[in-house]
Amino acid sequence: MAVADEVSAEVADYAHGRVPRAVRERQILALAEELFAEEGFAGASMDQLARRAGVSKPVIYALMGSKEQLFSRCVEQHSEQLAAQIAAAAASARSPEAQLRAAALAFFRFVSAHRREWEALTWESSPFAATAAAMRRRQTEVVSMLLAHAAGRLGAPLDPIRVEAIAHTLNGGIEALARWWRDHQEISPEVIAEWAVELLLPGLQRIVDSNRIEEDSSHA
Repeated sequence: MAVADEVSAEVADYAHGRVPRAVRERQILALAEELFAEEGFAGASMDQLARRAGVSKPVIYALMGSKEQLFSRCVEQHSEQLAAQIAAAAASARSPEAQLRAAALAFFRFVSAHRREWEALTWESSPFAATAAAMRRRQTEVVSMLLAHAAGRLGAPLDPIRVEAIAHTLNGGIEALARWWRDHQEISPEVIAEWAVELLLPGLQRIVDSNRIEEDSSHA
């Protein structure tokens, strides 16, 4: 059962006008995610959302704010889900290559599943620059953590500033590939993720190997 269906079933357990605020907010957020995925940000309307939720439009505004605020909340929720998926996928990886592959695949599967939201975030003159920037910061934090952990396990700990720079580079390259992917949707997430690994892995491996040599020399 879809999340929106589960929450709507929960709403049905309450008498009309007696639905707790937290339950109604979860329902509206879940239905909004479905609507944005189907229609995109520009095509979705608050009237449509109100009909799906079975409430008036003023109720939507009172609980969730404007359409822009609602979309931002959906993206923030997806961002947390993406971060958790990347961390979980890479948790058991034992090499930089395995971590990069797991993180790239999680990212491209996310974009594939939420393509309309992603396009609304990254189109030119997007009104969601702040939301997109916050999402990128979250991704950088997760990737930095994974890189630092992997380098430490390999006995080649990296300077935190360098880790952050590498994370920005990796995220930037993968995001650029995702934008190109918009026009090539016949390519699967698995294939595009593998292309990203082939492109970015040599540089990452060289950094780790070089740092390990420096660490060994300093302890010689």
